[in-house]
Amino acid sequence: MQLNSFRKLFNVPRLLLSPRQSNLPVAAVAAQSNGFHSTVPLGNAAAKASMLQKPKRPVNAYIRYAQSIRADLAKANPSASQMDLAKLTSAKWQTLDQPSKARLEEEYKRELAVWLQQNAKYLSQLTDAQKEELKQDRQQKADDKAKRDLKRTLKQLGRPKRPTNGFLRFCAQYKPKLGVTQGEHKDHMKALGEKWRSMSASEKERFNREAEEAITRYQEEMKQWEDKMLATDNGDLVRRKNALLNPAPTPSGGKARSAKKEQQPGATAGRPAAGGARA
Repeated sequence: MQLNSFRKLFNVPRLLLSPRQSNLPVAAVAAQSNGFHSTVPLGNAAAKASMLQKPKRPVNAYIRYAQSIRADLAKANPSASQMDLAKLTSAKWQTLDQPSKARLEEEYKRELAVWLQQNAKYLSQLTDAQKEELKQDRQQKADDKAKRDLKRTLKQLGRPKRPTNGFLRFCAQYKPKLGVTQGEHKDHMKALGEKWRSMSASEKERFNREAEEAITRYQEEMKQWEDKMLATDNGDLVRRKNALLNPAPTPSGGKARSAKKEQQPGATAGRPAAGGARA
């Protein structure tokens, strides 16, 4: 939790405007660069004058502490990554004396009380459409967080990684040099794509064969991983709606019969149906 909070230090505020509003005037762009949240279209001078600014929520005690030591930590550990600095900050927070933590917590609560009043006033001035836009923005953030959490959980639980296809295996032989620009990397990949299309089937055969062999191993590893998840009460992570793996076909059409049986009410099976878990 503390590592996630530390990452918020580097987030950039976004305008609470629909991405469809592409004809924003200069004032809106200036507001975005200053970190303000605009909730009204700026079509004229009166609208500009009445532009609402969303009050900024105060950071919690841990983030306050992280902000206060960030510069010193970065100076003392010049080669440390942001994740390394986050771990160092977390370790220092664990050893911080209670009076200091209490002081930071008191500052947070005091500013939070002020923010609650300001935010209530801000929300009372919004139109129904603007309130709906805020609701959708919060929902999008929650959905994005859920996806990140799921991805992290699956990685921690050791879900097998889907292997690359033949073309990407071919590209791996011609990795661009370190330090190339994004444009140079794009041009490099475009050239590889053209080279791949010009290759004969026999020239591609080795890469495609390796990819097929890897996918066969992946399917078996996924089956073993799914069985392990079911045995450890992690069945909700198996065969999700958008799962990477479809059940491997069984001899003599067994897959089709099994799928038909799972669709029948009251049917039971050793493994859950493909749509049984929440997406």
